[in-house]
Amino acid sequence: MNKKIAAGFAVVAAAAMLLTGCSGSSGTGSSAGASKGAIAFSFPTQNVNVWKQQLDLLQPMVEKAGYTFLTDNPNFDVQTQVNDWTSWVQRGDVKAIMGFPVQADSMVPVTAQAKAANIPVMGYAGTWDGAAAQLKLDTVDAGTKVGAAAGDWIKKNTSGQVRVGLLADTTADLGRSQQQGILQGLKDSGADVVVDKLEASSRDDGYKVAQSELVAHKDATVWLGIGADMMLGARQAIIDSGVKADDPSYYIGATDASDEAYKLIASGKDMWREAYVWTPKSLADAEFKMLMDAAEGKKVSDVSIGVTKVDSSNAESMISK
Repeated sequence: MNKKIAAGFAVVAAAAMLLTGCSGSSGTGSSAGASKGAIAFSFPTQNVNVWKQQLDLLQPMVEKAGYTFLTDNPNFDVQTQVNDWTSWVQRGDVKAIMGFPVQADSMVPVTAQAKAANIPVMGYAGTWDGAAAQLKLDTVDAGTKVGAAAGDWIKKNTSGQVRVGLLADTTADLGRSQQQGILQGLKDSGADVVVDKLEASSRDDGYKVAQSELVAHKDATVWLGIGADMMLGARQAIIDSGVKADDPSYYIGATDASDEAYKLIASGKDMWREAYVWTPKSLADAEFKMLMDAAEGKKVSDVSIGVTKVDSSNAESMISK
């Protein structure tokens, strides 16, 4: 092989390595923004409404500050997320990384690589070895508020024991802690309830588990959960079982909502009556401050964000404009 051909292969190989290093990531921004470097943010998936809304809010904020915004969509695959973060560390222009790992322990090695490259890594709703700080969500408190509100409604609107369908994804601490809070809130309220714990992580899951629950227990009239999609699925199953959407004897509440859910709550007539949520804007504002401080070499500390009560009086204001 002559030297010119060998050199050509070297150029192609280098280009391939660069493209591989960016696999799974996306970023937009002006050339002026790129000159300051890049900011990266990762959620397990972009199919969860509140996570996607945060990314949509963060992108223009980060780009206005002069940085390229990078994100990914690992779809709950641990290795894909690890590979994405590794590619960000290897880019050479990333100034800070923040995210919610599919599995926190799996991010320890790549976090160590980032630290060695002077790239601060921060956690969303959790932390792990090497993380510089975290955005703390008091998930137990949020769940407790949902459970207490449901308990109050039960005492005011029903008599006798009430069956509660409680939907949660308990494969991670985020779901287990919210479920724990909801159970505690119900207990503290003094309402007479029997609770059926139902495992769900998506709209389809919510529909299926609610459908099965209603076959086994037609008296399940109160439904609580930790995700907007799973609760919208459960609501549809309830309606498909023959219950009217505005049936006054049914109650839905959750620690999450979406534009679709906000519209239902805003009507003041739907069975989805309340939610206690971390608003995307409050989360994105806190994340932006932490990311900017980290990118500029400032000390970054944990930040705690509380939930906002949403009912018919303010639900319309929560809908994305």
